[in-house]
Amino acid sequence: MSPELKTKILATFNTLNDGLVGRESVIKVALLTVLAGENLLLIGPPGTAKSLIARRVAEALTPDESNSYFEYLLTKFSTPEEIFGPLSITALKADCFKRNTAGYLPTVQVAFLDEIFKA
Repeated sequence: MSPELKTKILATFNTLNDGLVGRESVIKVALLTVLAGENLLLIGPPGTAKSLIARRVAEALTPDESNSYFEYLLTKFSTPEEIFGPLSITALKADCFKRNTAGYLPTVQVAFLDEIFKA
């Protein structure tokens, strides 16, 4: 690993960890999953900074893009439209199935689905 890359990773880790207590291992795993291009499942009681870590990772990855992060609190009543975007009525009139996905899960780089086991 080059010294420049190591410095950037450490700086990102320090930024993500700023103000958090005892979350170093979770942040390291979050950074590792981002570097590996994989998904991360955080399980824990309320108030353990799961959503805060997801927001900070998204901000560190794409600080200038507004539509690069999607967050949604799932319930047993959640529908696909709430996560993947609403259907296009105009396209349906033309006998075409199309979703308006801008700003929803299919178009973002980082997504946080909260309470996924309740869905």
